[in-house]
Amino acid sequence: MKWLAALGLVLVLGVLPGCHTIRFDLSNQPASKVVHERKSFFFWGLVPANREVDVRRHCPAGAAAIREQTSLTDGLFTFLSLGIWELRSSWYYCLPADGEA
Repeated sequence: MKWLAALGLVLVLGVLPGCHTIRFDLSNQPASKVVHERKSFFFWGLVPANREVDVRRHCPAGAAAIREQTSLTDGLFTFLSLGIWELRSSWYYCLPADGEA
């Protein structure tokens, strides 16, 4: 039972420090919609699976803000794969297109 508790503690301490959130505010306008996307990286986040991100694909009128986060769930996947595969979550806060309120 002690080994199980020790393993749980190592898991929590190993995954939690890796959580982070970055937000870039690009406009003072409120967002009309929010798009969520998960991105894959390899080798502890050093090699992105897709090197180019086109925000216009999600937000044709532009983005009011972009937030990227490595959540607890994302960190858990990284831990379970021994860092070979890493997930990061991104949110795009889209500006309203012409005619949208």
